[in-house]
Amino acid sequence: MIGLIKDDPFLRFSLFPNSDNLYLLHLHEIIGSFVFYQLVYAYVAPWLNRLVFRDKYSSISDAKTRINFDIHTVSSVQCLVTFYTIAPTLFLPMNLNVVTYRNELVCMASSMAIGYFLWDLLICIRYFNLYGFEFLAHAASSLYVFLLSLKPFCQNWVSKFLLFEASTPFVNNNWFIAQLSRGSSKPVVPLWVNALNGLLLMTTFFCVRILWGFIGVSILIFQMYKVRNALPIIQSAILCVLNLILNTLNLFWFYKMLKLAKKMVNGSTRTTKSM
Repeated sequence: MIGLIKDDPFLRFSLFPNSDNLYLLHLHEIIGSFVFYQLVYAYVAPWLNRLVFRDKYSSISDAKTRINFDIHTVSSVQCLVTFYTIAPTLFLPMNLNVVTYRNELVCMASSMAIGYFLWDLLICIRYFNLYGFEFLAHAASSLYVFLLSLKPFCQNWVSKFLLFEASTPFVNNNWFIAQLSRGSSKPVVPLWVNALNGLLLMTTFFCVRILWGFIGVSILIFQMYKVRNALPIIQSAILCVLNLILNTLNLFWFYKMLKLAKKMVNGSTRTTKSM
């Protein structure tokens, strides 16, 4: 049996090292993660964007566009951090008890995800006119789901659902290319690079967020049903509803991607015919 794995490298810095409450035991990681992403947003992202995009970033006069650049950069950093933290626990068996199983490496990954989604939620509230309700709902739902994992609950599924972030780099690349191409008489990257990124975006998004999303939730519900008498009823119901909301949002976003891809293909076809 896989027992309690005490390999969390940050656990020795816990503010409450003797606590049995996972929220208190890993509070320092939640706080540290939140502060880390705020520092990345405030200092690292602007510096990195100036380094990579040079004048195209520095010359941006619209404050909202500059904010959006920095937030997308934070999102890319978060993806790298996420995959580093989930790698050791990615292949945990799916049939582990969703109520009782506990793993300190999973707790660390959850805590860092909580710190990020807390930061993300505050960003979505602060810039609601920029991101709207769907991004606010995504941030709030994700925050609750990972908070729930520290009960502990469904810890063997944390890494498997954080796989959703695999599509994030392609989403961000697509956004950067679109923004940099505005007002430009020639493509900022070769057309094949843009097309390849778009193909990887749609393929990865469909595989990890929709195909795996619905399959994973179905398997999880079956695992929860097997231990239904031990489940926290209210939290389980909320978890199922939130997964439904997140999967619905993913379907909505994928539909928008398909519409955009169709529009781009039609535009390219018309351009070719006119030449």
